[in-house]
Amino acid sequence: MSKFNLNAIDSYSYEPLRKQVYKVLREAILKGELMIGEKITEMEIADELSVSRTPVREAFRMLEQEELINIIPQQGVFVAGVETEKEIDDIFQLRAELEGLAAYLAAEKINEEQKDLLKEYTKELEECIENNDQRGCIRVDIAFHRIIKEASNNKWLEKFLDTLFEQATRFRSSSFSRKGRMQEFLSEHMELADAINSGDSDRARKCAEDHIKAAWDSIITVFEKENK
Repeated sequence: MSKFNLNAIDSYSYEPLRKQVYKVLREAILKGELMIGEKITEMEIADELSVSRTPVREAFRMLEQEELINIIPQQGVFVAGVETEKEIDDIFQLRAELEGLAAYLAAEKINEEQKDLLKEYTKELEECIENNDQRGCIRVDIAFHRIIKEASNNKWLEKFLDTLFEQATRFRSSSFSRKGRMQEFLSEHMELADAINSGDSDRARKCAEDHIKAAWDSIITVFEKENK
């Protein structure tokens, strides 16, 4: 059984192995499948992806340049965490505004299939929380917000949110680590889904903004505690 459950490398691809390994690891980090602070080694990744250690080493250098991993001499390679409180504030200040707008537009434009998916993801999220499945929560949360983004039907808003969402995903495990946060997280998603599916644009905007601000506050609380 694989340790990290990474996506497989495409052996028929013409893309260089280092680029394929980089993409697989980058996706796993941004989706929270590789958690902040988690140690990864060349040998483990090479074994799991059935490649030599050379493309893994090259992929590590690429990820280090993006500040997604930290390579610490004599200690190893670790998934990077939050460096400064300002980094958190900059991302979440903008994300609260844009997620609010996306929810407002989604409430006006969402179709029946997308409504059903929001309901389905809310149920899946509840199951993940009952099972204390943090990785599952992150996976469902990404899918949930993707539906809202797509339902907004604004391609520029989608592009900006994609960039912010990638960066915010790195912080999700920090948000969940605060006691009681996972139950709050579920309630916020249920309220947001209900507001969007009922077509209440103003309530949807407020629910989305409140949800992002709650995550923001939770992450700051954990960050301050860990950096005293």
